[in-house]
Amino acid sequence: MKKLLPFLSALTLAFALAGCGAPASEAPAGKTFTYKDQTFTVAAPPHRVATLTTPLLNMTYAVGGTSIARPSTRSPIPDAAKELPELGQTQHIDMEKLVALAPDLVIGEKSQNQKLEPLLQSSRIPYLLVNYDGIDDNVPLLRFLGEVYGTEAKAEAVALDYEARMKAAKDRAAGHTPARIAILRATGKAVTAETPASICASMAEYLGMNNVITAHPEMRLTDKTVPYSLEQLTADDPDILFIVTMGRAEEINQKMDQEMRSNPAWAHLKAVETGKVIFLPYDLFLLNPGIRTPEALDMLCDLAYPEK
Repeated sequence: MKKLLPFLSALTLAFALAGCGAPASEAPAGKTFTYKDQTFTVAAPPHRVATLTTPLLNMTYAVGGTSIARPSTRSPIPDAAKELPELGQTQHIDMEKLVALAPDLVIGEKSQNQKLEPLLQSSRIPYLLVNYDGIDDNVPLLRFLGEVYGTEAKAEAVALDYEARMKAAKDRAAGHTPARIAILRATGKAVTAETPASICASMAEYLGMNNVITAHPEMRLTDKTVPYSLEQLTADDPDILFIVTMGRAEEINQKMDQEMRSNPAWAHLKAVETGKVIFLPYDLFLLNPGIRTPEALDMLCDLAYPEK
């Protein structure tokens, strides 16, 4: 990969991305930050930051930062961000709009925005695409953003509150017999089972729930989803079926609901018979909900362990 520093050194903000920057001896003067396996150096504090994903936008405002633009989203975002110029859906960012805003820093997610990297480089826009995946990344990212914006004290307070709410949900779930669950990932083409490597199933595991898929070590449980036949689901017969939809949620959920009502193989499942088939909102359970993770945990608790 070509070095970026020859043209970034002339900008207010310069980065040395891990694995593709210049050696440390050639890095520009300034402060170096590290998030997981990525490092970058700032020559001056950024003032015009463009944030490309909803979780990062919510975290940025939570720690006292701001953005000059935001992705188009139906998920909740801070009131202060609602009137910002929209850049399009996270995976389809409008580069023309982004360049016109003249950001001195773009922050996105590697998994969502990687295809923008060559365009950001050719446009000479400083950027950092963070490796952001599981819910364990949320606290490190909150503290990291606090350092970037110079709001370390606020970020630390937010992180501590986040951790306390996470623990409260975990303690609440510990007071119940672990629910036997399966988490299905439904798309317009197939239905698979989520493993603890996925977002929703990792939250269920955090709460101590018994995900029946983990009883099958022969499956590739390191993958986020695995093929899961209706025959195997019938044999496992979980008490609760959580369904996370990827795509046109309303259409897919309606199709699955009809299938469960009409197909005897589905109808005899315990979860179907007892009305414990639960379609989860995508914004909390498909991708990392970020600072809203405690909210997602509380919802899982409410659904799995309703108060009598």
